[in-house]
Amino acid sequence: MKHLLILISIIYSINCFGQEPNPELFQTWYLYSVMASDGSPSPYIVSEINPNITPSLTIVEDLTFSGIGACNSFNGTFIFSNNTLSTDQFSNLTNECGIQIHKSFETEYFNFMEYAIGYQITSENDGLVLNLSTAVFGEAVFKNFKLNIKDFDLNKIEIYPNPTNSIIYIKSKNTSITKIEFLNSFGQTMRIIKSKFESIDISNLSAGIYMMKIYSEFGIQNRKILKK
Repeated sequence: MKHLLILISIIYSINCFGQEPNPELFQTWYLYSVMASDGSPSPYIVSEINPNITPSLTIVEDLTFSGIGACNSFNGTFIFSNNTLSTDQFSNLTNECGIQIHKSFETEYFNFMEYAIGYQITSENDGLVLNLSTAVFGEAVFKNFKLNIKDFDLNKIEIYPNPTNSIIYIKSKNTSITKIEFLNSFGQTMRIIKSKFESIDISNLSAGIYMMKIYSEFGIQNRKILKK
């Protein structure tokens, strides 16, 4: 009986520990790219926005968060349940930015933050990368160090033709791709590519919209592909 109680205690402790957020989550993160959903034409790449901006997100231990977009600030609260982080409350200021690209970006960023669900933290050189996502293929990439233009080579990847009925060609410059996943509209992984990324034959996939999840040394990027 004593041994059984010890075993139960150990299992309970492990489960409780597993239900705690990663402590590295609690710091200031700088936004690198954001796409609110798969309905967005393409991600907003912060390095390509002119005049320059430095959008950020700060998360504290009580799961409250705050940040800034282009010209307005925001705040809210996350909840953590079943090892999933999701937005519980969100509000933002609505001052006029005065620059259309800033206004469009901020709308995308704030729409994403309002419905964020799911997170992943990975290492990159001497820093960390935070990927937040939404249930509709939205994704935001943050890093815990400020923007450096050379880190955006991932976003210079060219994918063509799109739409396609067979071959996808991928052209990347100064970027080492490590893996590509194809996900269907239900978020199910349909195919994983681990080599020979220059051309990929997807003729065996059914017609429809797929999300390409591209992994590289610079993080993860989502691209939408239409298979005819």
